[in-house]
Amino acid sequence: MTDAGNPPPVHPESFAITFMPQGQRVLCGSDDTLLEVARRHGVRIASACGGRGRCRSCAVRIEGPLPEASSADLQDFSAGHLATGWRRACQMRPIGSCTVHVPAKTAAATVKFDHDAGIASVPIRLPVLQAIAGDGLWRHGEHIVGPIAGGRAMGLAVDLGTTSMAASLVDMQSGEVLATGAKENPQAVFGADVITRCVHALHQESTARELQQVAVEAIADLAAGVTGGHPEWVGEVAVVGNSVMEHLLLALRVGNLARAPYRPEVFDAVEASTASIGLELAPGARLYCGPNVAGFVGSDHVAALLEIMADPPAGCWALLDIGTNTEISLFVDGTLTSASCPSGPAFEGGALSCGMPAAPGAVDRVRIEGENLRLETIGGAEPIGICGSGVLSLVAELRRAGVINHKGRIAAHYPRVRERDHRREFVLADQSASGALSVVFTQDDVRAVQLAKAAVRTGLDMLLAEVGLKDQDLDRVILAGAFGKHIDVDESIAIGMLPSVPSDRVVQVGNAAGAGVRRLLACAEARAQANALARQAHYVELASKPTFQRAFMSRIEFP
Repeated sequence: MTDAGNPPPVHPESFAITFMPQGQRVLCGSDDTLLEVARRHGVRIASACGGRGRCRSCAVRIEGPLPEASSADLQDFSAGHLATGWRRACQMRPIGSCTVHVPAKTAAATVKFDHDAGIASVPIRLPVLQAIAGDGLWRHGEHIVGPIAGGRAMGLAVDLGTTSMAASLVDMQSGEVLATGAKENPQAVFGADVITRCVHALHQESTARELQQVAVEAIADLAAGVTGGHPEWVGEVAVVGNSVMEHLLLALRVGNLARAPYRPEVFDAVEASTASIGLELAPGARLYCGPNVAGFVGSDHVAALLEIMADPPAGCWALLDIGTNTEISLFVDGTLTSASCPSGPAFEGGALSCGMPAAPGAVDRVRIEGENLRLETIGGAEPIGICGSGVLSLVAELRRAGVINHKGRIAAHYPRVRERDHRREFVLADQSASGALSVVFTQDDVRAVQLAKAAVRTGLDMLLAEVGLKDQDLDRVILAGAFGKHIDVDESIAIGMLPSVPSDRVVQVGNAAGAGVRRLLACAEARAQANALARQAHYVELASKPTFQRAFMSRIEFP
């Protein structure tokens, strides 16, 4: 019998949701958003803003009962698209059983596994793991690792990036790199930037645990992939990443990283058992997470510095790793100065109207010749969105062709410019006739790129000013990371993101953090060097500088 003062709980109605083209059928309650349902059942739906309705990355098309469109959907979708069922997955709570069509852009992952044996060798001066005679046992300081079958200990070096993860399998005695692998960071569905993930972790303890769990599962997946299904061969794991990524992995509190003065819980390297975070590898396997310089200059940047310092350029040089958070270090006369810039996800395709990861169908090069437009896409596929390198290429071409002026305003007269709901947009691929979403670049997208490139340039400007130098004093500008490897240097200079130095002074080194973490994995001497670099670096908090706002505003316009 029910107590009259305590009525029975009301359970939300349950509906059947079929996700296409996967054909996966699941049940959900009316209180769930489609994005939450997809996350729970492993259906990939992008969410650059973390499900707050501020981007269009989670756009899907629904067949079945349609709820009222949210204010965000009314603003960003045409009447025709709304009528045919286009909605943001993060904004829609189903009102009945329905079919959800997830377009390729929304489902696209950043990277896939890549096996590449024997690509390099890591120098080992002081081994992290020491062999113990017999039984496949190894010594790590006071800890015993093993037994490991076959008498060969392997280590896993992981660059835990905000967007993607890269791993290398290394022989811990010889230093030979045996295989590599990469995949999208599964935390991306909680938001493209680290602050969004921090907020999710702060608001719900269960979400913090989930963020840790998916990162651990991804590392386990990489370990299984590069070992051919034998993760028990791995006796040591080294991880570098920005401070938030490391904190989430280690289940440390992220509250101080979400607000000023943005101090991490730990600055020094952390060593623990892999089992302590739920990562099951060889018996007794050990985990190493690199040291941080400051709140948003993390161990990935330290690892990149370690790699560059192994054969440093002559003279004055700057290292830039451009991403959702850009880290910059300036080396002058033996002094290292570092800073971070919140450049946002625009350069990684996030938070833009048609932004997407670097996956098949993403526009990555643009050429405008008169009224003709030539697009290059990854894999040569039909254009479905635009990735980071494509964004930079497009903006440089729009500026060169006069489609946008120095203030970033889109001209009304150009044939591919149209106005919708009093907002101008440049059309790269018009697919409205088929009912699909067209690939466009809006006025708001231009603004997002302006803010991102201004953040990067201001960071470098202020570090140079800190030591009394100017652009032309730079002997080398080193671009690290996937974005830095694939961008066009001349285009980057043309839009004002990089300084106006001769392009032959700019060097693109790729994933220097990934190379650095290999050193940290196998060599105890490299770990000592990383600690010294992290403590040696003089960190400059740019936002606290009274000149920051003026410097930032001066870099928003295009040259």
